[in-house]
Amino acid sequence: MSSILKLNQLVVMKSGKRAYDEKFHSGLNIIHGTNGSGKSTILDFIFFALGGNLTDWKQYAQYCETVFAEISTNGTILTLKREVSKDNNRPMSIYFGKLEDGLTSAAEGWQRFPYARNEHSQTFSQILFKALGLPEIPGDEGSNITMHQILRLMYVDQSTPFQRIFRSEDFDPRDTREAVSELLCGIGNNELYSKRILLREKKKSETELGAKLTNLMRATSNLGENFVEGAFESETNNLTGRREALQKEIVALHEDDIDSSKVAKNAENDRRKLYQAISKDRDALVSSEREIAALEFEIRDSEQFLNHLAQLLKDFDRTAVTFSAIGDVPFELCPACLQPLTDTDDKHCHLCKEALPRDEKDTKLFELRMDIDGQIVESKRLQGKRVEKLEAAKKSATGLKSRMTRAMKQFDELRNASVDGRTALVSEKSRELGKIDARLDELSKFSDLRKQITDLKEAKELASAEVTKLRNAIEALEIARETRRRVVKTEIASDTKRVLEKDLKEHNDFEALDNFDFSFEDDWFAINGDPNITTSASGMVVVKNSLFLGMLLASLKDHQMMYPRFLLLDNVEDKGMVGDRVRNFQKAIADLMDQESAPHQIIMTTSTLNPALAREDYIVGPSYSKQNRTLKIQGGALGA
Repeated sequence: MSSILKLNQLVVMKSGKRAYDEKFHSGLNIIHGTNGSGKSTILDFIFFALGGNLTDWKQYAQYCETVFAEISTNGTILTLKREVSKDNNRPMSIYFGKLEDGLTSAAEGWQRFPYARNEHSQTFSQILFKALGLPEIPGDEGSNITMHQILRLMYVDQSTPFQRIFRSEDFDPRDTREAVSELLCGIGNNELYSKRILLREKKKSETELGAKLTNLMRATSNLGENFVEGAFESETNNLTGRREALQKEIVALHEDDIDSSKVAKNAENDRRKLYQAISKDRDALVSSEREIAALEFEIRDSEQFLNHLAQLLKDFDRTAVTFSAIGDVPFELCPACLQPLTDTDDKHCHLCKEALPRDEKDTKLFELRMDIDGQIVESKRLQGKRVEKLEAAKKSATGLKSRMTRAMKQFDELRNASVDGRTALVSEKSRELGKIDARLDELSKFSDLRKQITDLKEAKELASAEVTKLRNAIEALEIARETRRRVVKTEIASDTKRVLEKDLKEHNDFEALDNFDFSFEDDWFAINGDPNITTSASGMVVVKNSLFLGMLLASLKDHQMMYPRFLLLDNVEDKGMVGDRVRNFQKAIADLMDQESAPHQIIMTTSTLNPALAREDYIVGPSYSKQNRTLKIQGGALGA
C-alpha cells in the first residue's frame, strides 16, 4: 500500500481568533504574494503542525499560539494541534476526526502524545506513522525515525544551503539520513526494519547484562579464592557438622546433673527475642504470600487480557482487509420484511437510506485500532513490572522461610531446656548455634550471588549469540537491498531529468544532461559527475527542486516507495533566478503533475506567479502583500 498524506486545512490561532485559515486541495497548491508578506511562515507552520521540530520562528509567527492541521492519511482524517513555542520537542494533540468537529468538542476527543519515546505513551510520530502505513525503523543512538526526520526530505525551505538535499539541522548523523531515505524510497523491507529494531533491543540487553555482570564481579572481587566453585560448599558442610555436634552437646547438657543455683534469666530473654523475631517474620511472610498470590492472579488475568487484545487486533486487521477487498455488502431484500430494497446507491445506507460518512468511518476505525494498540503497549509495560515485582516477592519469601526455620529450631531448643543451673551452658551453646546459622545464611547469599553470576554469564553469552545471528541475517537482507537501491535511484534520476529538461534552454547551466546522480546518506547531488553542478546559484536551486519533484514523480509510479506523495516547496525562485525562468519552472511543475492521476499534493510559494496558473484549482488564499499579510492578528495584518 502506498503512503498518502494530504493537508486539508490549516488554522493558526492568536488570542482565540484565527490569524490564518485556509483549505488546501489535491495536486498543486500555490501561495503567492510579494516578498516579506509571510508565505514562508505558512510553510513553517505546516512543517511544525505535521510534526517538525521548529524553534527558530520568524518575527510574527512567534506571536501566534496554536496551529491546527486537518490531514487525510490513506482515507483516515486526523486533526493535529501543537502549541507554538521556542522549546524543543513539543508534544502534539490529535483528534480523530475533522478540524471543525475537533474545535467544537473542546477537550473531549483529543489525545495528547509526546515528541520523544517513553514507557508510558506512544509518540505522535508512532501514531502518524501507523496512519501513513509507515513501519517504525531505528535511527541513531537508539532512537526511532520521527515525523520530523521524514519531513526533512519533503520540505525545500529557504534556510538550507542549496547544495544540500535534507533540510539542515545542527546534529545530522549520516545513519539517520540513510534510514530516512531507505524508509521513504522503499529500500529494504519490513523484515529488515524489524530485525534492526530487534538487534538494537538485543544489543541493549547484552550491554545491560554485561553491566550487571561487571558490577557483581566487582562487588565479590574482595572474596578472592573464597568465591571459587566449591569453597562455599566446603565451609557449609563444616559448619553444618559443627551445628549437629552442638545440638548433641545441648541434648547431653539436658541429661547431665549440673548443680547450680543460678536462675537462667538470659534464656528467658533469648526465648522472648526469638519469639518476637519469629512473629515479625511470620507476619511479613503472610503479607508476602498474599502479595505473591495477588500478583500471580493479576499476571494470569493480564496474560489472558493481552491474548484477547492480540486476537482482537488480528481480527480487526483481517476484517479491514476483507472489507477493503469486497467493500460493503449490499442488501437486495430487507432483512425484516424480505421486501426488495429500492433507490439504493453507494453513497447511502441500503437499509436506513442515511448518507454514509465513509471518511469518518475510516477515521473511527483507525482511532479504535490505535486504542487497542495503545492498550497492548501499556498492558505489556505493566505486566513486565508485575513479573519483576513477583520475582522480588518470591525471593523475599524464600529468605523469610529460611530465617524462620532456623529461628524456630533455636526457639524449640531453648523452650525445651530446663530452667535451672544448666541454662547458662545451654544458652552459650545456643549463641554459638546462632552464629553458625548467621554464617550459613551469609554463605547462602554468597552462593546465590555466584549463581546470579553464572546465570548472567549464560544470559550474556546467549544475548551475544542472538546479536551475532541477527547481524548475519541483516547482512543477508542488506545484500538484496542494494538491488532495490539501484532501481529506485534510477527511477528518481530519470524523473529528475524529466523535470530538468523543462528548464529554459537559454538559462540552462549545463550543456548536456548525460547523467544525474545523488546520495541521500552523504547529502549531495551531481550532474555529469560534478557535485557543484553549475556555476550559478539559481541553477543549483532548479536542480534541487527538480530532485524533490523527481522523488514525488517516482513515488506515484513505484508503489514500493513509501514517500507520502506530499511536498513543500519554498525555494523555487531563490538566489537571483530571473522572472522568465521562474514562471517557466512553475508551468513545468503544473504540466508534469497534471499528467499524473495518482493522488498527490504540492504546496508551493512564489512571488513571481505565472499568469497561466492564476486559477482556482491552483491558488490558495488571496495575493498577499505587506499591506495584506498572511497572518491576521488583532484586526491587523502581520507576517514575515
